[in-house]
Amino acid sequence: MITRNPDGTIAVKGASYDLLVRGHIVDVIICGTAFASLDVRTAVNKTSDDLTPITDEESTIPTLASVEEKPGEAVFTWTGKSSLWEKEYKMVCTYTRFRYYVTVKGQGRVDSVNYFAGNMTEPGFGSGYEFSEGFYPCKPYPKEDDYYFRASVRCYRQSVFMVPPMFCYAFRCEGVGDRLALGLVAERGEHNFHSFDYNLSRLHNLKSGFYLTTDQDGHTVVDGEWTAPCIIGYSATDEFNAMQKYSDYYFSAGIAKPVKKQIVPRFWHGPIVCGWIEQGSYAFKSNPRRYYRDFCTEEVYNNILAKLKENDLRPAAMIIDDKWMTEYATDVIDTEKWPDFRGFVDARHVEGIHTMLWFMMWDSEGWDESICVTADNGDVKLDPSHPRFVAHLDAVLERIFSDAEGCYDIDGLKLDYGFTNPKGRGVNTYSGKYGVELMYDMMAQIYRRAKEVKPHAVINNSACHPYFAHICDQARLHDYEPQDRFNLEDLSMRGKMFAIAMPGILQDTDNSAFVSRRDTMRWQLNQQIVGIPDLYAVSPNGHMDINSDDLRAIAEVWNEYSAKIDAMYNEE
Repeated sequence: MITRNPDGTIAVKGASYDLLVRGHIVDVIICGTAFASLDVRTAVNKTSDDLTPITDEESTIPTLASVEEKPGEAVFTWTGKSSLWEKEYKMVCTYTRFRYYVTVKGQGRVDSVNYFAGNMTEPGFGSGYEFSEGFYPCKPYPKEDDYYFRASVRCYRQSVFMVPPMFCYAFRCEGVGDRLALGLVAERGEHNFHSFDYNLSRLHNLKSGFYLTTDQDGHTVVDGEWTAPCIIGYSATDEFNAMQKYSDYYFSAGIAKPVKKQIVPRFWHGPIVCGWIEQGSYAFKSNPRRYYRDFCTEEVYNNILAKLKENDLRPAAMIIDDKWMTEYATDVIDTEKWPDFRGFVDARHVEGIHTMLWFMMWDSEGWDESICVTADNGDVKLDPSHPRFVAHLDAVLERIFSDAEGCYDIDGLKLDYGFTNPKGRGVNTYSGKYGVELMYDMMAQIYRRAKEVKPHAVINNSACHPYFAHICDQARLHDYEPQDRFNLEDLSMRGKMFAIAMPGILQDTDNSAFVSRRDTMRWQLNQQIVGIPDLYAVSPNGHMDINSDDLRAIAEVWNEYSAKIDAMYNEE
């Protein structure tokens, strides 16, 4: 696997990639082309006591301390010292991939990890690259199509519709078929970041470099020794193959737990009706300045049911959307909007319709702000790790799912607004966790408690990362941008990514824009190809005059889909 060359370089021969180690620079070669020249130096910046970042300067070149070769594996270890830490860099090479680790020794709070940045105080710092284009499996809101970006442009993606996304890049060189994939892998409990960004240094004497960054924001505390989440590098035939290999690694390494094979309740397969856009239709008719949430009422949902019945649309599940509760954090039914909520739910059960509730994450409305956290933008958010809120959330879920008197007997939750989790150096949670890890703990608590109260309850969320696969029953493809006219293409693309990240999980195809009739109907009549059909509106909204012919066409698709699902459950 290793060849030592006369010029002092060391070549590594893998099955689908090669490396050339030149001191502290590692060329990653795929199909004979050096896609990147990685500087093994990684700047691990600190957060100061006044919450400002301290740059990690590493002007001394690391020393290649050892090279070990074992059957099927080569391990390179470099030692170095920066202005903030003592460091060890390690690259473990197997036939199919390499794993890159940085370990720091010292004390301090990690502000960011800047992989392959080199010396960040040096002009034109970073690693060399030959690739021309990158792919990242998270769309920039609100644009739908920019999963791809030029290598000369920074890539920052706030996770809105994939919450969180898979943290991996696929880089393409012009004229080369295969890709270089670089993915971020954290151990369980170590996902204390929100994003994984592609950055560039400023051009200096025609030279610039790239590096990859996580935003720890001071929420990882080091007192002794700490190893950052590792980078895995490998070749991929295309961007989908890159995501598949990333997802597979999470499962094979035991970090992610795949969903267990089981026969799920029939209603999990839908079809689903959700009232969100229909609430908007009522808002448009009433007053353009009224909010969608004002029309989450028993009357509106009874009207939806009547319209469904009139047009032969037979849902297996109904989602009651924002805002059925009086306050987001307390989740108590608003009796002015729903004078007989339990009666409504019971009546749906008699009809064979299971009721689900939209569920707002992170919003502190109605909760004690003294035990909340404040994001750097000033937003006050729930701290899901605080013992008082943990106990409160357990009680809320008991009331939502239990069939006891005074409870709601609900069959599922759609978790939304995951992307509003608190961000910033000033966020101080009870558990000390942050970012993806804090969100994981909140979703895991909801999933666990829901199943304790009602084992057949369905939990619907928009996680598109294998770490979340075992705490999700339905992966929601999320909203569609009304200005676009690629409904079928955009949501089908998301469906492919969710299928890779969350294997075996049902997909809620979610909504259409209901602005353009043609674009909306292209998706509504083809949702069953991707996942569970889902309908958000049954009446005109001022932009789209949906009519009985449209609804009857959707009903025909639903009936065929339902017949297929029913056949799966019918005994011979």
